[in-house]
Amino acid sequence: MMSDRFPNSIRGQAIRAKAIVPAANNIVTEGVVAVDPSGKMIDSNSGTVDDLGDVIVLPGFVNAHVHLEDSLHNEPLSSGRPFCDWVRALVGWRRANEDRLTEGVESGLRESADSGTTTLGEISRGMPELGESDPTAVLFHEVIGLLPEQIEPQLERARQHQQQTPGDSRIHLGLSPHAPYSVHPELYVRLIELAAEFQAPVAVHLAETPEELELLNSGSGQLVHMLTDFGVWRDDLFTGRRRPLDYLRPLVKLQHALVIHGNYLDNAEIDFLAQHPQITVVYCPRTHAFFGHSPHPWRQMLAKGVSLALGTDGRGSNPDLSLWGELCWLRRQFPEVDSDELLHLGTAAGAKALGMDEQTGTLEVGKWADLVLIDGSEINLADGDVVGQLMDQQATVLATYVQGQRIDNAVGKELA
Repeated sequence: MMSDRFPNSIRGQAIRAKAIVPAANNIVTEGVVAVDPSGKMIDSNSGTVDDLGDVIVLPGFVNAHVHLEDSLHNEPLSSGRPFCDWVRALVGWRRANEDRLTEGVESGLRESADSGTTTLGEISRGMPELGESDPTAVLFHEVIGLLPEQIEPQLERARQHQQQTPGDSRIHLGLSPHAPYSVHPELYVRLIELAAEFQAPVAVHLAETPEELELLNSGSGQLVHMLTDFGVWRDDLFTGRRRPLDYLRPLVKLQHALVIHGNYLDNAEIDFLAQHPQITVVYCPRTHAFFGHSPHPWRQMLAKGVSLALGTDGRGSNPDLSLWGELCWLRRQFPEVDSDELLHLGTAAGAKALGMDEQTGTLEVGKWADLVLIDGSEINLADGDVVGQLMDQQATVLATYVQGQRIDNAVGKELA
């Protein structure tokens, strides 16, 4: 539950907390964060220090993959159904709720802010306007176009997206060729070339399901039936003998590329990614569990040096949009994984994936004061592993700040 006892702005101020975690593997007890009037962190502040009491200050969470348009789902679309049936249901829901998608984005932004997310990678079909109480966003323009005649029109729309000048400095632009089963191979390559021209990041859903691998390898399977139902199947689209590696190779020309899910990448593809750290795999833990996929190779990826970050995906496959919830869930499922490594995946690694690591992801002088206040009243500093204790307790997010401005739903309430 958000609290109204914290200031609406910490610009030009300094705050003290029970502990501050500037980055993974770093904790400062009774630490102080000082912020200049523009919202960037500085070495010290000559004014008064506001003691916030029993709170732990963490870097704001970075949700590297989300579909905010789907945020009006009260719960995920029924689990247990085959992936293609789930896609049919999601497409049907979006078509039936086309006039409410903006409302969904606004709802998702509020939920993200309330759960400590300060930066997100949004797969978007529009250009939402960010209010003062919204996270920073990289807007990946979603491109779907499987047929040859769709290539030029979709490229033109993508170019128009990249040529826009966002009205807010917190909005950054990227492209998302949706997936191998929904984007023509020529369109895929040309979108990457377009992104390189604009020095923009790219996000692509890849190796998400066994059905996708079957389609690429043999041009058959359930995805063929789904594409036929959607009226976009042609027998010459997939001639077989393709694999995710064919979609990874073009990404190397980009400064930042995100491979969303990567659930079924094989050893050769993981080795390839280890050689190209500018490509980040975005693992969506609870969405992965929702679909009942085979175990995700994320720990193997980390061991081999693959760049990895975390996302929630959308509410069509996840009960909420809390990146903090993803971290706590991973802690329960994989207690052997170091808590600081999990925190890194949910903060600095996501910022790096989105090309935002010089601005956010850690609490450092010169970066934006993007931070989250967590309830630390039950934390015993003497026991060590403060981050692990917070995750074990699923400690409450109390307030969220972007560039030193509070963005959660308690903003504007009279301070206690």
